[in-house]
Amino acid sequence: MSTVSSGAEAARVRWRARPRQYQKRGVLPWQLNLVRLVILLMAAAGVVFPIVVFLGNSLKADGDFLVNPLGWPQQFVFANYWEAWQKANMSVLIVNSLIVSIATVVITIVLTSMMAFGLVTFRFRGRHVILLSVLMMLTIPVQVYIIPLYVISINLKIVNTQLGVILPYAASSMPLALVLFRNYFLELPPALSEAARLDGCSRWGVYWRIIMPLSRPAIGAVAIFTFVSAWNEFFLALVFLQDKSIQTLPLGMQVFAISEYQTNYPLLFSAITIGMAPMVIVYLLMQRQFISGLAGGAMKG
Repeated sequence: MSTVSSGAEAARVRWRARPRQYQKRGVLPWQLNLVRLVILLMAAAGVVFPIVVFLGNSLKADGDFLVNPLGWPQQFVFANYWEAWQKANMSVLIVNSLIVSIATVVITIVLTSMMAFGLVTFRFRGRHVILLSVLMMLTIPVQVYIIPLYVISINLKIVNTQLGVILPYAASSMPLALVLFRNYFLELPPALSEAARLDGCSRWGVYWRIIMPLSRPAIGAVAIFTFVSAWNEFFLALVFLQDKSIQTLPLGMQVFAISEYQTNYPLLFSAITIGMAPMVIVYLLMQRQFISGLAGGAMKG
């Protein structure tokens, strides 16, 4: 008891001594807090200001935007969103992007979680080589292997199909997802798997009934990263998707941005704002799992 009280007293003494230390250096704690507050406010303004300008431009008339592109709208034109929805064929683009992104997320989570479980559970020669080989994919840009990938896709007859972009999207998302799952699985107590095995649970049962339910934060982090990456991808979609009926949102926005005479920027901003909505919804629905995944070990090495 005396040890606890002496430790608390020492902590109070150190806390009271902090202002004097800062005074000797010529800096007070409130000055440091003020500097931190100013820096945080500047960072917040740097993030919020472009969003406000973007949303403001989406509600302007075309002539108003040309006169003052950074100013506040003189008149709010909410009809821009409905006009952009119709002219850009947003319903088809959003459905196509949802199909591609959700399929990519499912494939990535299933395959990489199994791979990470195998690398963590089984001790065999070459497991580190396998991990490094997968991680090497992070260093290879898509422009390097786009030609052989296109040739393989032609042989598999998946060019100009949604499967032709889903598989490359999932493959490109696997290295990061594998790192997240593997690091999270390493943080789980081995006693849980051992107890399940003693109760007669198979390896598959340990993975499906024990590991995966406990790994919801990691699943949320992987799902958000993978969904956003697939939703925003443009280059592979440009190469593989020629049919307008299966084009994804980024490719459709590129087509919509160029009209016969000139670009209607307010309509373009409105269409992009609509396209951002699904990503915002996904993050809001999974933000708790995402934050828990980062804080609970999904980003630990």
